[in-house]
Amino acid sequence: MQVRNATPADTPALLAMGAKFYATTSYSEFAEYDEATVSALIDLMRDGVLLVAEAETGPVGVVGLVVAPFMFNGSHSVAYEVIWWVDPAAQGAGAGKALLAAIEPACRDRGVSAIQMVHLSNSPPQAAALYERMGYRHTESSFTKRVT
Repeated sequence: MQVRNATPADTPALLAMGAKFYATTSYSEFAEYDEATVSALIDLMRDGVLLVAEAETGPVGVVGLVVAPFMFNGSHSVAYEVIWWVDPAAQGAGAGKALLAAIEPACRDRGVSAIQMVHLSNSPPQAAALYERMGYRHTESSFTKRVT
């Protein structure tokens, strides 16, 4: 398993992985997956952190974070996770852990002060346990309500 920076050639695989990931989230209940929007988001993450886990068969996982000024002190940059996903057929082979481990050095290289990872309501409990083992602290939870 190799983790590397995503390239423009990875865009079709990233879009396909993004669609599979999105279908598993509760966000898919109120907005359909829009490939044009996700393409723009991929470009934004390329300016932040966008890594691919690759097996012999090709990309099997992705982690993408947007880097932005911290909302309470703009002199600090924070990397905000958008996606961390591994194809179910490749799970258990270490791709998820490898992607998570690769985030920190990539963020450090970009001058990031902190990393914020997301734990969705339907995320597997082992994801939160892995975050904690790697030194992440639970900082907030969010709630979403559809208004239209």
